[in-house]
Formats: sequence, structure tokens, C-alpha cells
Amino acid sequence: VLFRSIDLISYIYVWNNYRLFELPWDSPWTWYLTLLGVDFAYYFFHRMSHEVNILWAAHQIHHSSEDYNFFTALRQSVLQKYTSWIFNLPMALFIPPSVFAVHLQFNLLYQFWIHTEVVTKLGPLEWILNTPSHHRVHHGRNPYCIDKNYGGTLIIWDRIFGTFEAEDAKVVYGLTHPVNSFDPIMLQLRPLAHIWNMFWATPGFCNKLSVIFKGPGWGPGKPRLGLPEEIPVITGKEVPYDPSVPAYLNCYAVVHFAITVDLYTGLLGSVTMLSQVTILLRIAFIILSLTSFGLLLENRPKADILEIIRCLVFVAVYKLGHLRSQFSSLSYAYEV
Repeated sequence: VLFRSIDLISYIYVWNNYRLFELPWDSPWTWYLTLLGVDFAYYFFHRMSHEVNILWAAHQIHHSSEDYNFFTALRQSVLQKYTSWIFNLPMALFIPPSVFAVHLQFNLLYQFWIHTEVVTKLGPLEWILNTPSHHRVHHGRNPYCIDKNYGGTLIIWDRIFGTFEAEDAKVVYGLTHPVNSFDPIMLQLRPLAHIWNMFWATPGFCNKLSVIFKGPGWGPGKPRLGLPEEIPVITGKEVPYDPSVPAYLNCYAVVHFAITVDLYTGLLGSVTMLSQVTILLRIAFIILSLTSFGLLLENRPKADILEIIRCLVFVAVYKLGHLRSQFSSLSYAYEV
């Protein structure tokens, strides 16, 4: 909502005011250089997102899933945009914004398909490209997986800078200290609360700065990235967080999630015709819905009351015409 286009806006600003020279946008060599430049910038942004605590507080949401599939790729931070754009600005000194914008999307799209356990090893491609095997290691909480394989499209940067690790023992996914929650707001913001509490509890001004800018495993007297021996041992018997809920509740959550996705895609289709207030209210309702589903699936106290309130709000705004499904034939079913 606030920083949707900051990566392009900041890039174009630097290009318009500070570029040193202009590479021809229609030269193949400009495209090859941009491919390398975008991926190189992503490598260092990604690495810093693991090695700097305040950046990790945003990025950790992507690693919080204890499953590994295409939905993990979509599990993104609302805060990461506030810092990722900075790493691309050096390219604005000589690479046209149009070429940069295309390669930024290429790099992002490539990373979607590598979030899978279905694809195994890919032979010689493993030497050059970031593959599902390499990225499974990156998402592992096994000690051998920590802080490895940061590449986006290419794995060569990890091989050059010493952060490469091949897939070996069975990977156990998720954070070293699992969050055990489906509440999207808590998943996004809890690490910031942890940094805030640790900042005030740590004595000394330099130590307080270290809480923010050193690794998430750092503490007074420890190396910058913390002590490897403090990483919890993986036994292979770890069980993903999965509270026991009745089958009907799972079905209920799936149906209402599908309705929410429909409302979201409808919002995307009509966003240019809506006021900012209407857009923000619809986004707030979607966030409320996802939060309510998460609390229901955790069997949290009073989650049913929140869900009843959410459904009443939904029926009211639907009847008043403020929410619209893409499928008009489902209107009555939605009200039911």
C-alpha cells in the first residue's frame, strides 16, 4: 500500500538526475549485463536480509513455513520493500529503467518455480543456476543449511563468495525456532517486537546498535552472526505445527479463503476505479479475514466470535454493494 512502486520510483529518480552514462536499451549486451546486475544485487540484498537483524525481521516471514511448495514462494513480507530497493540503485547510474524493470520481474518470476520438492537434481545446470535442490537448502533449518545459497536466478555468486552448500541430509524446513502460529499479523510483526525488547534489555549503546545491525543470533560477547553451536539440533523427527481441528472447520476455512481470494482478484480488476479509502477498507477486510482463519485453525479462544463479526461485516457490505464477486451467479451463495 505504501511502498508498492518504491523500487522503480527511486531507480528512475537516480537515473534522471545522477546517471553517469546511458547504455543502449536495445543492445543484447545491455540485457545480459542487467541480468547479471539484478541477480548480483539480489544476492547481496538476500544475504544482508539473513545477516542483519532488522532486515531479517522482515525476511523471516518467507522462511516461517514448515512446508516447502509454491505457496511458500508467495509467503512474503509487508516490510521488505522498505529496504530492498536500495541495493538496485547503483545500476541506475548506467542501465535504463525499462531494461531494469523487465529483469527485476524476470528474476522474481524465476524464483517462484524453485520452491518445490518435486524436482530433484538437474545435473550440470546445478553449477550455474539456482535450482530447487539448492533452494531447499536455503530454506532448511538443519545446521548445515543455515545462511547458505542466497542466489536468485544464478548460484554462481554463492560459489564465488563462499556461501554455497549442496543438498545432503534431508532438509527440515522453517525457522530454527518455529513460530507455531497461523496468525499473519503476528507472523509479520513478532520479530520486530523481539528486537524492540532485546534493544532495551541489552546494556551499552554499541551493544544496542549491534542488536539492530548484527545477525539475528548475535548477543553480547558473541560473533557477528552468533554461535553455530547454539543452532538447535535436527533429529529428523520434527513435526510441523498442525493443531488438531475438526474436519468441518478445515473445510469452512478453505471455502471462505476461496471467497476471500475471489474478492481480492476482484479488487485488483477494479482498483483504478476505486477511491483510496475504498481500497484500504477492502484490504483491511482481507487482512481481517486471513487473521480470523488463522485463529480458527489454531483453536484460539474467542476466534469464533471474531469470525461471526467478520461474517456479519461481510454480509452487510455485500448487501450494500461495496463488495463484488467476479462471479455474479455466486452472490446468493456468498450471502448464505
